Amino acid sequence: MGAGAVGTYYGALLARGGHEVTMIARGPHREALVRAGRAIVREPDGRLWDVPVRAPAQPEGPAPDLVLVTTKSHHTVAAARALEPVVGPGTTVLSLQNGVENVGRLAAVLGPERVLGAIAFVGLRVEEPGIVDHEAEGWVKMGDPSGPSERATRIHGLLAPCWDVALSERIVHDQWHKLLWNAGFNAICAVTGATAGEALATPDSEALVRAAMWEVVAVAARHGIRLGAEDVDEMAAPNLQLRDYHPSTARDLEAGKPLERDALCGFLAREGAALGVPTPVNAVLDSLLALRENLARTGR
Repeated sequence: MGAGAVGTYYGALLARGGHEVTMIARGPHREALVRAGRAIVREPDGRLWDVPVRAPAQPEGPAPDLVLVTTKSHHTVAAARALEPVVGPGTTVLSLQNGVENVGRLAAVLGPERVLGAIAFVGLRVEEPGIVDHEAEGWVKMGDPSGPSERATRIHGLLAPCWDVALSERIVHDQWHKLLWNAGFNAICAVTGATAGEALATPDSEALVRAAMWEVVAVAARHGIRLGAEDVDEMAAPNLQLRDYHPSTARDLEAGKPLERDALCGFLAREGAALGVPTPVNAVLDSLLALRENLARTGR
């Protein structure tokens, strides 16, 4: 559900593993999938591979065994409502999205008993409709937010032959841990045009990356999630695969798409204000992103 770069890539991996996959996409990307009847993946070495897929405009029956929700966070509730008529008693819904609120949003509509959480650390983009460029990384962690469960174990067993995926017993912690990277790089790179590597190459901007991450640590602590210096150091460390990578917010800005502000720096600014936790770096970054988004909308 929401087959952009992430949904198409991980759906294609499942199709390559022999599963029947339906991709709910939109715009030119969906048109290309429908026209070809296939999804194409381009690996970092230029190698292409493809798989057959269906790409209807809306979810349709029969009830699927597994739904991957890969929409941007601001489309989560709409996605859940569109899925409501087609999910069945045995359907599992796996949120493979940025941010820490989407599992709750899906659960509120579809039921907490069927919703699992996941994170993907991967570099992907759709530059040409119908083709996903796999640029870096690719591993996934998934699990049940309520703790170890038969459902999570079963879905991990389904995914493991197709994905580089680990079963996590603390997926909520993992989602906050990934938010460190998103808070540190997404907004800064979108506002400046820098790559992740360039953001770390200048001492002053590296300090800003780390300051944004430390605000995640402070907000997470109020939610009972313990993060610390070791986590910040891990996420702020130079990564050769991501050195030349422009994060998804920068790509969305360039493409004129709505930005995922409310799940990242916007969430931290909003949650910090509600909890009385100072988050000045993320508040400023969110305001700058709002400005950039408005200028892009007005063609400036």
